[in-house]
Amino acid sequence: MKKTVKLVSLVSILCSIVLFPSCSKDNTSSPEPIATPEPTSTPIAADRRETFIFSSNGVSITGKIFIPSEYENNKNLPAIYLFDFPEELSGLNPNFHVATDEIDKVIGAVKNIKLNALVITMDDYKDNDMSLPGDFEEYGNIFKSMTSYVDDNYTSNPSRTFIARGNEANMVLMTLFFEESEVSVFQNFIATDALHVGDMQALLENGGIPQENENKKLHYSNTDEARNAAMINAIREQELPWLEFESVTYPNMTFEDGYRTAFEDGIKYIFED
Repeated sequence: MKKTVKLVSLVSILCSIVLFPSCSKDNTSSPEPIATPEPTSTPIAADRRETFIFSSNGVSITGKIFIPSEYENNKNLPAIYLFDFPEELSGLNPNFHVATDEIDKVIGAVKNIKLNALVITMDDYKDNDMSLPGDFEEYGNIFKSMTSYVDDNYTSNPSRTFIARGNEANMVLMTLFFEESEVSVFQNFIATDALHVGDMQALLENGGIPQENENKKLHYSNTDEARNAAMINAIREQELPWLEFESVTYPNMTFEDGYRTAFEDGIKYIFED
């Protein structure tokens, strides 16, 4: 009887070791594997475009702005302001094919020369007719309001460039030469293929240009040297000590396509060391 009991006990012990090793004191249970968290990727900054609403003399105006990817790391970027009317209301000579992609060409120029800058323009305006010098104050106030909004909401960099082609380029020249220095908001000016240059030439020759001003830079370009030669000479004859000036003629280009090169050359000139 005792032998039977011993045999049963031995069999029980063997079974517990072989069949149920987890019950053995010499065996430790394996811990549950810890889940490894998925690696988090940092979002890649990208260029973007936005619209905004600003007010000028009680009128709400829509603006649009190009913001380069670098803005995520550096909010203190210079700003380039394009004056560009919509095609159907531009008032240009009907023989000219009016560009509808001017802001894209400014953005393209900025990218080509690897310049980090904001590009801003009006998206629309209630009245797109302009007659200078009569409308100079109205449009000047619009751009003052726009620059103030951008300074408050996007950048406080003091470098502001005013750029335009065709009829709107005359507004750039008017702002440079006839705006009072104490209310000036632009330091740099790019004008290409200004139309009706005879009127602007007469204004320059009649004087009234401030002889004392902050340092300014102007890049003036054209595709019609005959039409612009007198205008360029009128600027040079002023011999303004505060103006750094370059003029370029593109004889192998047309009004319709010359601005692509002119914008890039002008921006290079303004921002070169």
